[in-house]
Amino acid sequence: MNVSVNLSKNARQIQSEVQNEAVYKKPSFLSRIFELSVSSLLRKCRKSAITVDDLPSLEDDDYLANFMKGYKWKKRVTVSLIMKFWKSFVVAFVFRLAAIFADYASILLLKYLIDAAEVSAPLFTFFVISVLILFFMQLKSILFGAHTYFVGEDSALMCAVLNNLIIKKALNLTAGENEWTNARIAKLVTTHSEAIANSLLFVHHSWATIVELTIALLWIWETLSHRTIITVLVVAIVYLVLNILDSFIYKRYLKRQMDLRDRRVEHGKEFLNSIETIKVFAWEDEFKKKLQVFRKDELDSFRNTSWINGIMHSLNITSPFIVMFVSFAVYGLSFEIEALRFEDAFVLIAVFNYMSRPLYTVMPSIDFLNKAFHSATRINQFLLARQSPNQYAKRAPTQATEADYDVKLESASFSWHGSSVDLKDISLEVKKGEFHSIVGFPLCGKSSLLCAIIGELTLTKGKRWVSSNISFAPSNPFIFTQTVKANILFGNQFDKAKYDAVINVCDLRKDIFNFPRCDATIIGENGYVITDTQKAQISIARCLYEDADIYALDKAFAPMDRITAKKIFDKLFGPKGYLKEKTVIFATNNIRFTKTSTMIHVMNDGKIENSGTFEELVEESEILKNLLEQSEVDERLDEKNLNEKPRRKTVMFDVEKMSLKKKKPAKVQEEATVIKKRNTYLYYFRCCSIPLFILYFVFLIVRFVLHAFTFFWLSFWLDPSWKKVECPDCPQYVFLQMLSFFAVAAVVSNALAYMFSILTNVEASRRIYKNIVDAMFSAPMHFFTTANVQEIERLFTSDLDIVDTHFPMYLRSFLDTSLHILMVFAIVSINLPFFLIFVVGFVVFFFAILKFYFPTSHKIIHLETQNRATFLCSVTQNFDSRMMVRVFGKAKAATSEIESHADVLTRCRFAHLSAFRWLSLRLELVSNLVIFSCFIVASLTRYFDLVANAHFALSVAVILSLTELVSTCLRVICTLESYAPNIQKICHSKNFPKENLNNILAVRDSWPDDGGIEIENLNVFVNKGKHILKDISISVGGQEKLGVIGKPGSGKTQLALSLIAMTSADDESRVFIDGVSVYDIPTKILRSRVTVIPQKAKIFNDTLRNNLDPCEQFADSDIWLAIESCQMKEFVKNLSHGINQLISPDLISEDQKEQINVCRALLKGGQIFVIDQSTQFMKEPTKELVEEAIRESLKQSTTITIGDNFEDVEHCDKVVVIENGVVVNIDTPENLISKYGTLQEYLLVRPV
Repeated sequence: MNVSVNLSKNARQIQSEVQNEAVYKKPSFLSRIFELSVSSLLRKCRKSAITVDDLPSLEDDDYLANFMKGYKWKKRVTVSLIMKFWKSFVVAFVFRLAAIFADYASILLLKYLIDAAEVSAPLFTFFVISVLILFFMQLKSILFGAHTYFVGEDSALMCAVLNNLIIKKALNLTAGENEWTNARIAKLVTTHSEAIANSLLFVHHSWATIVELTIALLWIWETLSHRTIITVLVVAIVYLVLNILDSFIYKRYLKRQMDLRDRRVEHGKEFLNSIETIKVFAWEDEFKKKLQVFRKDELDSFRNTSWINGIMHSLNITSPFIVMFVSFAVYGLSFEIEALRFEDAFVLIAVFNYMSRPLYTVMPSIDFLNKAFHSATRINQFLLARQSPNQYAKRAPTQATEADYDVKLESASFSWHGSSVDLKDISLEVKKGEFHSIVGFPLCGKSSLLCAIIGELTLTKGKRWVSSNISFAPSNPFIFTQTVKANILFGNQFDKAKYDAVINVCDLRKDIFNFPRCDATIIGENGYVITDTQKAQISIARCLYEDADIYALDKAFAPMDRITAKKIFDKLFGPKGYLKEKTVIFATNNIRFTKTSTMIHVMNDGKIENSGTFEELVEESEILKNLLEQSEVDERLDEKNLNEKPRRKTVMFDVEKMSLKKKKPAKVQEEATVIKKRNTYLYYFRCCSIPLFILYFVFLIVRFVLHAFTFFWLSFWLDPSWKKVECPDCPQYVFLQMLSFFAVAAVVSNALAYMFSILTNVEASRRIYKNIVDAMFSAPMHFFTTANVQEIERLFTSDLDIVDTHFPMYLRSFLDTSLHILMVFAIVSINLPFFLIFVVGFVVFFFAILKFYFPTSHKIIHLETQNRATFLCSVTQNFDSRMMVRVFGKAKAATSEIESHADVLTRCRFAHLSAFRWLSLRLELVSNLVIFSCFIVASLTRYFDLVANAHFALSVAVILSLTELVSTCLRVICTLESYAPNIQKICHSKNFPKENLNNILAVRDSWPDDGGIEIENLNVFVNKGKHILKDISISVGGQEKLGVIGKPGSGKTQLALSLIAMTSADDESRVFIDGVSVYDIPTKILRSRVTVIPQKAKIFNDTLRNNLDPCEQFADSDIWLAIESCQMKEFVKNLSHGINQLISPDLISEDQKEQINVCRALLKGGQIFVIDQSTQFMKEPTKELVEEAIRESLKQSTTITIGDNFEDVEHCDKVVVIENGVVVNIDTPENLISKYGTLQEYLLVRPV
């Protein structure tokens, strides 16, 4: 997916392009009412794919830039939104209120229709009343459809407004803000703003519920006696109290559930990011169990929360049934039930049916509104976070006290967070055209000083003055997912001469011609992969292209190889350098780059310790002397490398690489086709417990059967002819007994159905999570690329949330509504068999129009998903680069670019709303015509005395709710379809590649006995076919000590991981341990027998004991021996809980992390050990003692020690030197040390 982060245009250009994507032609009134313009879109979707340009255009006022004009944030999200959306809320309110009155007008006309049947009115009367009911029902459909569309529009715009506020705040956050990480801001945009926007619909549901229930209660009062309404009010008050109590209890349980959910997600991400350590130590099974324990705790809480919510929800659903039972029972006890007017009784049935709609939304409304308030609190906290003090952003310079200075700091102190001082008493004067260098050891404050100069730190004391404009190149070059050219221009106008000059200075011309599309090649996270050197070159080019008077370079050459860095430095600062006349402030660790500086400032512990020329500081500063010594050897090595001829690539290798690139898209396309055809719902049902689901479905059917029996029983009892024939002497209590039985049985069966549905839901969630975890831990290490890790994180979070809550809720609603529709059709068809013709016709039309609509829905949802990903990528990239955006003065352009993505996303959402409205209008029209046909059929049969009054009344009373049920069912089906891609992604986790988990070859329990290793023709690839190890062949005898050294990035770690089958080696590679191929052994057995101490020490948020022995295989005494060997005894003794003390990677030092890492390996033991620079951060004498303990423990083991220099492997029997993935020498350490002394010296003099 190519993400366009187009900062090469200014805000006005972007807005103009977005608004001119399609010429907007205002549709006519009828076209807007019936969505006639959508028909062409639906026809096109059935034939071909669509793009955003095919969707209906936005109106001018709906573009975010126009919509936000005059908007002011009131420091409370809810207040701000009310002030912005109150007018449209009132419009939607009026439409919904008019729809409610139209609804009840049709019920009132139903009363006259039943009365006409009782008095044997003329057929024309039936027809007129039926036409009037049809008119009001269709009016209600249009009004309610318009209300839903307006609310959907407001919801989409509300989400866009919230995201706009979040983005503007994110761009202004200080660069030192650690609390609000990229992931948290992404969650604000994807989760919290959506939760608030989605709650708008339930705000309308809340007030509409009150209005509809009030009308229903008044109707009952008017129809039945005051005793009945008092009893009904008591029942309503009981329900209200239960709902209030339930909401408080639910909120408490929901908070605990969300805490457990956050804990599970946090640990899931932690384990995912530590997957290499877990696989190296063969801990997969144990960490699976840990995640499943976290999941079990979450699901236990989720089950309790669902029961609290579900039981109350089931009571709310059956409450109309209870109210009907109470009403008729009280009336029957007070009077004879026969005294109730015929038309009043059956109109009440219609009223009771209509009561189910508002009561159905009570618990979802409470749920969504609770989440919305929680989300509003989180967004408020973010919007009140501390902003960056940088007010510079391309402003006009202030008047200087001394015109010759560009930068002047006088006794200035600065802070990142405001609470502590990071730079103290800084005095710095930089005149125009001077070249100042800032040097010092890592973490001395060089980068902080540059950030203070560009305005990113808060000035706590002293004076700061900076004139003119600053251009900045950060130490970590940031690359947007955009073309090479757009990355360099960064929103500036294209000037060919200037562009070419910058390209030449940054030595990019040759690289650009090697890219697939030259400078039009998309690079960045989702684009063409470039090297760290190329990223740094592009970052410097971006800095140089900016028109500025001051250039701040923060270790800008550090990511480059030294040869390229020296070449570019000479072009910048040579006698005719590009920046010769400019003011430059340069932070670096490389002293050779500072020799031409006007002034050098040596920093130490946040202070400028010395300042002067290079010649002066060489004599005065010990720090400069040490840095100079370190750079001398590197400079000699660079000179040798300049004289080396590059290795020639073989034709075979290039052809293989090209064939790999050609085959990959076909594989992706084939994979996508398989996923598209997969039965998503079948996968979900397979994960459910089939017996539980059957019980749920059976009890749900029983509920509706009892519901239907109740209606029939009431109609029989109110029919004098039936009573006279079937039960002439039946007393009143017989009616009440049967009514009580049906009511109680229906409530109980519904409660049981919900209980089993919750259990089914929990079981499905458990199995689905288990499938994801199994797939994650079974995947090979090369599968865990950045993109795949992000995808797995989404599976753990948003996709799993939908599986847990949203999908089951709407699935229950679908089954509930579908059975209700079937019950209505069954009741009417039993009374009016001829009506079956219309039922069949309606069912055929229903599925036909859905088949016509779904391609459009799927394609719009796909477009929306794509553009949401684009929008989120744009947000995260601009947040990551916010300091550059501010320094370069691109905040407005960045905001406009994000707004353009938001407009496209809004356009997709509006198109989805329009398409759904097109469908609902037509389907509701047909539903209303089916109701009208039922009235006509019932009127004809009653007119010719083919059906009894009771059956006629029951049929027309029950069928009146059909349109509402069909509309609800339609919304539920479309919502389920929108969740299908999330289920598909989870289903796709089954197709993750898997490691060798099966027993291909049985090995002895004592294997490996000797520890001999044979490596033959080992070739390892990374990064889409790039060779990292080439034709490695090494033989290691049993109990032999082998050293492996090489420069960073030469492939040493990949060689170590190849011993335990954790690399993407080709089919020709062979690795044998004691004569057994490592590729024929299950990976768990292999990694449990071969011990590798990884270079990166990963520490888990857990106890020290669980960090050392998560599988609980060793006794405490063994753990203490290992701790003592790793020189950690005093540290552990000082912990309040000893080895059971909770530790965190943020609270322990790097050398303690490495000690824990080594301790794990010593506990594990084994015949083969691989030590991958596992003590590089330890301090002396701890490092020496730990290394001695390792050697002592591994006397009888085959050991491979990886290091950066000869002294790291001087205890070994022989040493292998690797450079650029190739073995260049094998010799004893004594010979190598005596001849060359250091690895650098060897690389200088070795023959090419």
